[in-house]
Amino acid sequence: MSGARRAVVFDMDGLMLDTERVALECWLDTARDAGWEITRDDCLAMVGLDQRASERALMQRVGQDFPLREISDRAKEVYLRRLRSEGIGLKPGLTALLDWLAAHSVPVAVATSTRHLLAVEKLELAGLSRRFEVVVCGDQVPEGKPAPHVYLEAVAQLGLQPAACVALEDSDIGLRAAHAAGLACIVVPDLRPPAAGYAPLAHAVVPTLREAHPLVGELLGLPAGAEAMPAR
Repeated sequence: MSGARRAVVFDMDGLMLDTERVALECWLDTARDAGWEITRDDCLAMVGLDQRASERALMQRVGQDFPLREISDRAKEVYLRRLRSEGIGLKPGLTALLDWLAAHSVPVAVATSTRHLLAVEKLELAGLSRRFEVVVCGDQVPEGKPAPHVYLEAVAQLGLQPAACVALEDSDIGLRAAHAAGLACIVVPDLRPPAAGYAPLAHAVVPTLREAHPLVGELLGLPAGAEAMPAR
């Protein structure tokens, strides 16, 4: 089909992996144990950003007296221990979508703000490491999301132009990055919907990857068919 896209670039945490909820709980619990009451909204300000940007966003909200390094290091320890012991859940509809894309030989990539070593471990824990030949991370580009670099690098490694790719995101930070890079972006919100000022940048905002599946098919110029909405 003329003008159809040819590849799909996935965000990771919150979009494919049910990890943002765990991270939120770890931050809140760790801060509370240290005598600091931070809010859910304080933590949500970090969603989608790379490590440095997320820490700056938090400090701006809670003040310069907050013991960032201590709380951050402890929260990460608890977070990783939980992921390694409990495993990582996949978002509804992901497996069916990845299977369908593979069956149609559609190239896929990951563009995430997460550091490379941690991203690789998460994909391994989630059983997805063999699904993606291209994985681009926040510490591999000059600037993380909402800058477009992570998407531009992923698209370059696929050997395509941005206009030939579809992005799937869960946050307005990621939406802004994908849009700035020139990709059509479908948003599947996780912990919060995209801010009203950024939602119009999305091709669509849908509740789960099941609903995103037929939209991806339309953008790729491929019929999604009845298998687009399985109960998986």
